[in-house]
Amino acid sequence: MITIDIYANEEFIFLDKINSGMEGVAKTVFIGTEVEEIPVQVIDIIAGAIIDDTYILVKLSGDKIDKNGGISAGMSGTPVYFDEKLAGAISHAWEMSEHNLCLVTPIARMLKLFDYVEKKNKSEISVGTNVETVSVPLNAGLKSKIVKKIPECKDMFLDKLSENEVFSLNFRYIQSPLLIDGFSGRAQRNIESSISRQFEKEIINISNFPKFIPELNITAEETEVTPGSSVGVQLSVGDTNVLTIGTATYCKDNFVLAFGHPFMHFGNVSYLFSSVYIYHSLPSIVMPFKLGFPYKLEGTVLQDRDAGILAHLKHFPKVVSCKVSVSDIDKNIDIQRGTKIISKNDLINSITSALIVQSIDQAIDRIGQGTATVRLELLTGQPREKMTYDNMYFSKNDIAIQCSADFEEIMDLLSNNYGEEIILNEIKVEIGIREENKSAIITGVETDKKEYLPGETIEIEITIKPFRKPEENKMVKIELPENIETGETVLIIRGGSSRESISDKILFQEKEKYLLNGWEDIKAKYQKKVKNNQIVTELIPINKIERMSLTGLDEKDDFSESEFKEIIETDLIIEGYHEIYLDIKNEQNKSKDRDL
Repeated sequence: MITIDIYANEEFIFLDKINSGMEGVAKTVFIGTEVEEIPVQVIDIIAGAIIDDTYILVKLSGDKIDKNGGISAGMSGTPVYFDEKLAGAISHAWEMSEHNLCLVTPIARMLKLFDYVEKKNKSEISVGTNVETVSVPLNAGLKSKIVKKIPECKDMFLDKLSENEVFSLNFRYIQSPLLIDGFSGRAQRNIESSISRQFEKEIINISNFPKFIPELNITAEETEVTPGSSVGVQLSVGDTNVLTIGTATYCKDNFVLAFGHPFMHFGNVSYLFSSVYIYHSLPSIVMPFKLGFPYKLEGTVLQDRDAGILAHLKHFPKVVSCKVSVSDIDKNIDIQRGTKIISKNDLINSITSALIVQSIDQAIDRIGQGTATVRLELLTGQPREKMTYDNMYFSKNDIAIQCSADFEEIMDLLSNNYGEEIILNEIKVEIGIREENKSAIITGVETDKKEYLPGETIEIEITIKPFRKPEENKMVKIELPENIETGETVLIIRGGSSRESISDKILFQEKEKYLLNGWEDIKAKYQKKVKNNQIVTELIPINKIERMSLTGLDEKDDFSESEFKEIIETDLIIEGYHEIYLDIKNEQNKSKDRDL
C-alpha cells in the first residue's frame, strides 16, 4: 500500500515557495545507467495561452548540457530539486531556443495520477490525501502576476524578472521519438507509416545501428529504478521492439511517476515499463534525442495522463505472444521470429503484418512471384479458446503482401465487432512459400442436361487449366430434394480467389460486417469462408433471388445456409466464374413440354 500525505510530506516543494533566481539540481542519465546532476536556475513561474497550466521555467547549465547540445528528448521526467525537495519534472522545451530552457511540471499535478489508480483499485493503492484538496494551491502566489508573451528569448531570461510578470512561450512536450528495432526495408517503411498514423509520433528506425553492447557490469543496485533513471515505455518486445525513452521522476513503494507529460494520453493503459541503457544523445536541429535500449522489464504503465505516466513495478501487463515462421520450400530455408505486443488490437495488427512481410522477405530474399500456404492460429486468454484458419495465395508481383490479407481482416473484426470485446493471448502464423505459379483458371463447365426433376442429381464437369500444365477435369454432383421449388435456376461455378458468391455478398456486404456476435460468430464466418484453392458450385433459384431483394435479413440468413452448394478442394489457386441456367420442372410440366 502507498500513502502520500502531501500536506505533511517534506520531500516536496510547491509553487508558492519557488522564486526567480533559486538554484537547484536536476537528475538524469547521459550515458549508461549512471544518474548525474545538472545545475538548474529558476527563471520564473509561467502560464498562458499556449501552455494550458502553470509551470516552472528553468535554465539548465553545465558541461554535460553544453556537450550534448542542450535538453534531449528522453529527458522528459527529469526530477528537479530545490533545497533537496522535489519540485517537479522537466517536461517542455522551446524547440527553437538554445535547448537549455525548459518547463517543469509541478510535482503536485503529477501526484494526481495516484488518484486514478486509487479509484480503479482501492485494494492495492490508497493515496492519503487527495491532491485536489491539498491546502497548498497549485498556483499559489500567482494571482497578482501578469501574463504576457515574449516574441524572442535570447539572453533576456538570464536577467532577473519582475515578480509581477509571467511569460507565456511556445513550449512543446519534450517528446522522445518512438524507436523501432527489428524491421528493415519495406517492412520498416510499412511499420513506420502505420504506427505514425496511429500515434502521431516521430518514428526512428534503429535496425541499422550497430548492435554493440558495452561491458555493462550492471549490478542489482544499479538496476533499481530511482529518480533520474532512464526508463522506457515499450509497445512490443522481442525480435521487434517499439520503445520511447524518458526519465523517472518520483519513486514510492513500487510505483514510479515519469515523463511530466503524456506519452499517448490514453488514460487507463497497460504498457510495458523498462529500465533503459543510454548509448548516446544524438544531435538534432530541432532537439537532440537519447538513443538507448531496454535491458530489463520492470512493470506496467497504468496511467497515461496530461501530467505524466504512472508505472507499477513488479506487476506486468497483459501481452500477446506473436510467432511467425516462414519456410522457403524451394531453398529449404526456415525463418522464425517472435515478439510480445501489448494488448491493443490495432498495434497487434500493424506489428504482426509487418513481421510477416519482414520474415518472408528474409526467407525468400526477393520481392516477386510466389504461391503460399498460410495457417493462422489465434488463442484467447480467459476462457481459453482457439481459432484456426488456413488458405492459399498466389501473386505474380508480391507474394509477401498477399499473405497477411486474411489476418488483417480477422483482426479488424476482432477489434470492431459489436458483440463482445475479444482479448487475444497468442498468435501463430505458419507460412510455406514456393516460387512456382500454382494457379488455375476455370475454362469450361458442362452439365449432363438442362432440365431436371425434383429428386434428380445434377452432374457437373468442370475443366480447369493450371498454369502451363495440361487441363484437368473435376466432377461434382448436386442432389435435388423432392420438395425443391420448381422454376428457372442459375448454377454458379467459381474459383475461390474470384468474387464472392451471391449468398456471401448478401450476408456479409449488404449487412454490416461488424454486426457479429463476438468470437463464436467470427469463428463460424471463417469456417464457412470460401478459400482460394476451392471450386464452389452453387445452385440458386431465380425466384428466390428476386424475393431476396424484397425481403428482410431473416430469409437472407436462411438462404445463406443453402444445401445447394458443393465445394471441391484443390492444391491450386482457382480463378474464374461461370453461370449456367437450368430448369427444375415437375412431372406435369415436363409431360406438357413433351406433348408440345
